[in-house]
Amino acid sequence: MIKGVLVAFGIMVVLALIPIVHFIGIPFGPFVGGYFGISSAGESTMPNQLRALTFGVLLGVIVFLVCALVVVLVMAFTNINPLILWGGVLVFTFYVASMSALGAMYSLLRAAG
Repeated sequence: MIKGVLVAFGIMVVLALIPIVHFIGIPFGPFVGGYFGISSAGESTMPNQLRALTFGVLLGVIVFLVCALVVVLVMAFTNINPLILWGGVLVFTFYVASMSALGAMYSLLRAAG
């Protein structure tokens, strides 16, 4: 499962770094990453719903850790309101977790049917 989550995170980063594509890549990156990342996760005995939810939570944890590191660095060097920064981290983390779980679930449903 970790391999698939890292693949999804890599897809998200690549889509965010490509100029012009990042306008579409950032909002749809978690879904696309979940769709392709779950296929790299390998087989599991878990039900598809639980597998997709676990995938989304793990990707959300990775995104939270990366964003938290960035926020700590920004807070150390700037005077921006921490409430705004941490609010953005929470919203982005929940968005990534939910969209990647939806992408993973869609991929699993297409493979099953």
